[in-house]
Amino acid sequence: MVWTSEQTGAFLDAVAEHRLYPIFHLMVFRALCRGEVAGLPWSETNLTIGTVHISEQLVAASYEVWEDTPKSDSGERTVSLDSQTHELLRLWQQRQHTEREEWNRAYEEWRQRQQQPNRADEPNSKTEKNEPWQDTGLVFTWENGRAYHPEYLPQAFERLIKKLGLPPVRLHDLRHCAATLSLAAGIHMKKIQALLGHVSFSLTADTYTSVLPQFETAEADAPLALVPRGRKPRRGRA
Repeated sequence: MVWTSEQTGAFLDAVAEHRLYPIFHLMVFRALCRGEVAGLPWSETNLTIGTVHISEQLVAASYEVWEDTPKSDSGERTVSLDSQTHELLRLWQQRQHTEREEWNRAYEEWRQRQQQPNRADEPNSKTEKNEPWQDTGLVFTWENGRAYHPEYLPQAFERLIKKLGLPPVRLHDLRHCAATLSLAAGIHMKKIQALLGHVSFSLTADTYTSVLPQFETAEADAPLALVPRGRKPRRGRA
């Protein structure tokens, strides 16, 4: 199940100030899955040319998390970023740097207080377990630098769409939104296959050619716009 373009836009507008907004935007337009965004490292993100290389993901089972490779060889891919997502990642990187500095400053202040006699403080709420910022090397993290649990992302997404009253779709369905939006924009199915990391062209074609039938009508009408006409056919006349 996918949202219409209007529903997708309404969702993105409504969550634009949410911490997870860059993740949702990346999934809607560049078709990453939750494990790929959760495990995306900065080392595989090129903000100079605007690409992300998908070579690993975070996988969860019974709340245990580990790093893994994509499900297939085609799942390892380089994805070009659209201009908006590119800018969002630039801003997110700046935000993460600021959060790291603020977190480490608060931790250092707490640590110095602990060294003073008779000044032992209770655990500081700003620093989880009074630890320094965790350098996981990941793009998307909590304020303390730790990774998002892959299960947290769909849970947060579900709460948001319930609050907004939008049709219930899964977080994974944002990948399908990306594919159908790309089809609507006229992008060739072969390129959509590469975007999704599908093993075969037939898998992509079989999945999406019938998702939005109006695309076929739009394609059939497209040549009409290329031929200038002085007179328009009248209804009821051959």
